[in-house]
Amino acid sequence: MVEYDSSSIKNIIQKDSKDLDSDDELAGFRSKFVIEDPNLIYLDGNSLGRLPIKTKELVQEIVSEQWGDRLIRSWNERWLEDTSRIGDKIGLVVGAKPGEVVIADSTSVCLYKAAVSVLLSDQERSVILTDDQNFPSDIQALRAAASAVSKDHEVVVLESDSVEDPVDVLLEAIDETVALVSLSQVSYRSGWCWDLSLISQKAHEVGAKVLWDLSHSVGVVPIDLRGEEIDLAVGCTYKYLNGGPGAPAFIYASENCKDFINPIAGWYGSKNPFGFDPDCQPDRDNRRFLTGTPPLISTLLIEPGVDLVIEAGVQNIRSKSVALSEMFLFKARQELLPLGFEIASPLEKNNRGSHVALSHSSALAIGQALINEQSTIPDVRPPDLVRFGFAPLYTTFTEIEECISRIKNVFEGGGVSRWENSHPIVP
Repeated sequence: MVEYDSSSIKNIIQKDSKDLDSDDELAGFRSKFVIEDPNLIYLDGNSLGRLPIKTKELVQEIVSEQWGDRLIRSWNERWLEDTSRIGDKIGLVVGAKPGEVVIADSTSVCLYKAAVSVLLSDQERSVILTDDQNFPSDIQALRAAASAVSKDHEVVVLESDSVEDPVDVLLEAIDETVALVSLSQVSYRSGWCWDLSLISQKAHEVGAKVLWDLSHSVGVVPIDLRGEEIDLAVGCTYKYLNGGPGAPAFIYASENCKDFINPIAGWYGSKNPFGFDPDCQPDRDNRRFLTGTPPLISTLLIEPGVDLVIEAGVQNIRSKSVALSEMFLFKARQELLPLGFEIASPLEKNNRGSHVALSHSSALAIGQALINEQSTIPDVRPPDLVRFGFAPLYTTFTEIEECISRIKNVFEGGGVSRWENSHPIVP
């Protein structure tokens, strides 16, 4: 796969989209997803990934055979190992070794567990540091973690959302009072992408730990947790890993966190869960971060999407992601800025994940008009952002070009005014 530099990006934006799709080395992966409506342009994979065909087939096998036929025998036959087995596959995607990644609860619960484990390990420090680009649920979970450990702990939220380059703001705030720095690697709003190594190195210099939320980056941005000496990480599996709505999240803890305890202990995280001993010690490796019985069906459905990412290769996925977003940004500058849009994502590719945000005062109406009149699905984040997510395993260059055309149609055809008073619960 080509690594896109400024010269190759220039060639990309000058070529016909059909030619780009013809040359795309990842083009064959699109046929591995359920696409019922070929006219639908789906640019919301950064919220919910498409359904892999193998997942659709796997549902029947899980329900009919593993549950329907084998019943409780499936625990001994496979279920006991599935959370760590599939976790090890995610480990391949994020640069972890076997046993360091496990499938656990929701992202928020995993984040809470990880944060509390840090605070309990060093109660001399009182500050959790994050920023206002972090996912709101993460900030809520961090505040809950701080209050659960001690009334003296606090969550400091840096104001960096309006800063063009928030790195210096964050680095300056990391000092000896900080117990934990917790951030989303890719901001859910702007798509800003942090340098994991740079931030983690600064935190370690002052004795702090770092907890990353990889939800908007895993599967589409190269990650090397061990190589970049990351302490803890969590992430969801239903975006670029295509694990399905509400699919369980994962949790990673490095070797230097091997003594950290799970603050929500439960039977499934013990050494012998079927010994039913309330005094049983935590399990080996990171299985100790498990709590109750895992949601097996949804856990198993994660695997086909992860397999596709492994097969394609994250570096290849990233290269196409850059090409797609650069093409979108080029055409947006030419054709959408005159319509009142502003680009709300970093222009430098290394500072950007795999979605692009455009700001507009009528963002919600634009989003609804695209969905209901133009068969195009982005999403909207209040008050003024329309996000366009590029999932390289199934997004095409032709779709990018056509999306720009459909956005223009919304304005030219009066769609914005027709949807101005629409207020859906899920924008």
